[in-house]
Amino acid sequence: MFRGLELTPEEEEEIIKRVAEKISEYGMNAAAVLMLQTFKPMAYIGGQMGRFFISPLLYGLGERISLGSEKLFMVFENRDNIEKLIRMLEQKAEEETMKREGAEKRGMNEAVGGPLKRLRRFLGI
Repeated sequence: MFRGLELTPEEEEEIIKRVAEKISEYGMNAAAVLMLQTFKPMAYIGGQMGRFFISPLLYGLGERISLGSEKLFMVFENRDNIEKLIRMLEQKAEEETMKREGAEKRGMNEAVGGPLKRLRRFLGI
């Protein structure tokens, strides 16, 4: 539909980053990685089928939506971009896990810190 549409590597990175952030926002990192790993070998075929079956419907919703979907098809037809998305999702999941563990440790320290402070003050330490 959009002949001559080219994406720069920066635009591809931005699209991949936005998709990764949206998936992480909903907490679906593990499910998305599983699905992407499963269907990565069929990425090109899936993109072509999406163009054939979905693009005509999206065109009726407006040019902005249709153009956005075309960019998504272009980005995720490439297996390398799917691999980048998987790496970003795994990195975000690891960051969230570390952040959660840090919060749990701080919570434990704060919970234990109160009585210990009183005991130290009582003992004069």
